[in-house]
Formats: sequence, structure tokens, C-alpha cells
Amino acid sequence: MSFFPSFSSVLPPALLLLYDVTNKASFDNIRAWLSEIHEYAQQDVVLMLLGNKADASHDRSVRREEGERLAKEFGVPFMETSARSGLNVDLAFTAIAKELKHRAMKEPDEPKFKLHEYVNKEMKTAGCCRS
Repeated sequence: MSFFPSFSSVLPPALLLLYDVTNKASFDNIRAWLSEIHEYAQQDVVLMLLGNKADASHDRSVRREEGERLAKEFGVPFMETSARSGLNVDLAFTAIAKELKHRAMKEPDEPKFKLHEYVNKEMKTAGCCRS
């Protein structure tokens, strides 16, 4: 039984899906969550995939490339974060907020805000690390 059908009318406009890079099972569950979201959530829900605990490189079970590949497969932006150090936490929330604001204020002729491009540009500007 799915979680989403009974709650689909109250789903938020944005979802940050987070897995623990030190816990392979948490990553493996993300595919099921993404499938459910794509099946039951509104088409315009803003999604972002986050690999958390990026600072725990010695305990890593999920490579960054695996997260990037899964995000690409589902067409969602991806970044690694660290709640402990603050790495990319502000960027993740800022990107989602900018996308939601753009959608709320968008005029019909206005160019679309590109969440993927914004995230990629900000990641390159900051290098690998951003707090």
C-alpha cells in the first residue's frame, strides 16, 4: 500500500529527499520514494535529492556518482550536504525557495527559473564546499 494516495491532497509544494551517504539502505529506499512521488504527487511538485553526511567520507557507503546518476534518472537536482558542517544546506533551501517564489510570481511571458541550472552554477561558483 502506498503512502501517497491517502495524503496526495496535502502534499507540500516541495520535497527534499535526503539519504545518508553512510547508510546504503537509506539510499536504496530513495528510488521507491521517487517512484511514489512521480506516481502520486502533483506534477509541479519541486523535488531535490540530497546525500547527507558528506563530511563523513571515511564511513561513506554511497558514492557521489550514485546519487548523481539516480537524480539524473528521475530528472531532479542533486547535491551532497552536511548538517554537521552546514555544507550546501543553505544552498538547498535557497534553491527550493527561489523556485517556489518564481512559480508564485511568474508572468506568462517570463522565462522559467531553471532549478538545475541554478544549483549547478552555485555549486561551481562555490567549488566543492559551501556552508
